[in-house]
Amino acid sequence: MTIKMLIVDDEPIICQGLRRTISWETIGVEVVGEAYDGIEALAFLEHCPVDVVLTDVNMEGMDGLELAKELKQRFPQSRVIIVSGYDHFEYARQALRLGIEDYLLKPVNIDELMGMVQRIGEEITQERKLEGEQEVERTRKWLMGQLQQRVIDQNEDYVPLMMTTGSSSYWMIATQLSDYAEWTRRSSEEKRREKRSLWEINVDTALRSSGLETVSFFQHQNLLLSLVVGPHSMSAKDLHGILSGVLKLSEDLDLHASISRPFHSSEQIHASCMEAISLLHYAVLSSLAPIIFHDEELIFKRSHRLPELIVWEKNLIHALFQENDVELHQQIDEIMQEFRESGSLIKEIWQAFQELVIILQRRLRAAGIDLTGYLNVFHSQEIDLLVHNSYRAMESLLRAELESMFSLINNSLTGKNHWLADRVKSYIEARYNKDIKASEVAAWLKITPNYFSILFKQKFGKGFAEYLNEVRIEQAKAKLSGTDDRVFEIAESVGYKEYKYFCSIFKTYTGVTPTQYRKLVHST
Repeated sequence: MTIKMLIVDDEPIICQGLRRTISWETIGVEVVGEAYDGIEALAFLEHCPVDVVLTDVNMEGMDGLELAKELKQRFPQSRVIIVSGYDHFEYARQALRLGIEDYLLKPVNIDELMGMVQRIGEEITQERKLEGEQEVERTRKWLMGQLQQRVIDQNEDYVPLMMTTGSSSYWMIATQLSDYAEWTRRSSEEKRREKRSLWEINVDTALRSSGLETVSFFQHQNLLLSLVVGPHSMSAKDLHGILSGVLKLSEDLDLHASISRPFHSSEQIHASCMEAISLLHYAVLSSLAPIIFHDEELIFKRSHRLPELIVWEKNLIHALFQENDVELHQQIDEIMQEFRESGSLIKEIWQAFQELVIILQRRLRAAGIDLTGYLNVFHSQEIDLLVHNSYRAMESLLRAELESMFSLINNSLTGKNHWLADRVKSYIEARYNKDIKASEVAAWLKITPNYFSILFKQKFGKGFAEYLNEVRIEQAKAKLSGTDDRVFEIAESVGYKEYKYFCSIFKTYTGVTPTQYRKLVHST
């Protein structure tokens, strides 16, 4: 940082000597002008502020002490070094009263003068750094307040210094790590803090090295917001080019970014923040660039078509109740593929999953499944979409939810199968010769017909009607071989009212007609 200095002496030759014979640039100082009395010095400072004023005491008109007094009142940011040709205590005392501790006697020792100016320059640099940090922190608080539409700073009229230039345009830039949930799963909190620090430094450095002013703050662990100030001539595409070089934090960590439209008033901060955050949602679409700015043709090119939930429900219920985990995961793959192809946003996927899971829960309850202890990730009305900001994150949530359902159904079916088998067998053996239906048995067991059908097939490996036919045919075979009853009498005794239908079913199960079966048994 260069320190600007003004030399004041009523002898031009001394001014020029001090200016040209000392290597000020070696200590970071630029002599920006000379003045030959106090009045001329004040006029110069009106249009060209400086950091240090090096002035002689004895001058015609306004002397050095009077000048120092005026400077303290009108330009308090300027430090004053007094040079005097007289070793008078009175001069030194007046200088001290004015708060001037930097006092040199003629003839000036060059090394002493350069050392004093260098020390003052370091103090000014440190003060500026501290002031800059305080201003940045104040601006951060102001930005956070604007984002939340409330005033944090006690001074409601406060506007950041970087936004007081009328010839500038402003932008809000939002950045986030892609697939954040997966990264947090495999990284420590210390590692995440380290990467967030690198992320902020990279973004700010890229912008500032391009001559822009910026203040950034983390509004969320995975959302960095940056206020950027630049010339009117700058465009979003220019910012795109600047940011493109900082989107890769490491081999496995990428950033997505979005850029608001330019704005020109502090009153537009909130709307611009929300616009940048909203645009960032589109970064999940693989067809779009990793940096999104306001381009309706680009954003609304996606189809907006969401797949039908009823098809998913049917397929998932089948996989769940058949305890087919391969089919279950295949269905999830197909669901996610449909979302990707339709260009769905994460929030849209979340809402669709909520609806789907509610439907599945109702089907499970209707089937008599106790949902106690079930994971139920999608019960919440909201999810942190800045953490779960990728298709993979949504897929992981859905898999976890459905695997929890799968386990619950499996445990429920396993526990109930033994109970059901004995009771159903007893019921059918006592009533096989009557016109019984699956719904009648389900009602007797006090479960829904759908759940009864699922449980029955899980235990017996076949449907109710097929099992009932097998029981009846076995009874018919016993009577055909052990009695002389006529075939139509046997058919009626095992539950078949129609003789022809009985013969058809019997042949289907045995390969022969009832009469042929009786002959075969008696001939052996």
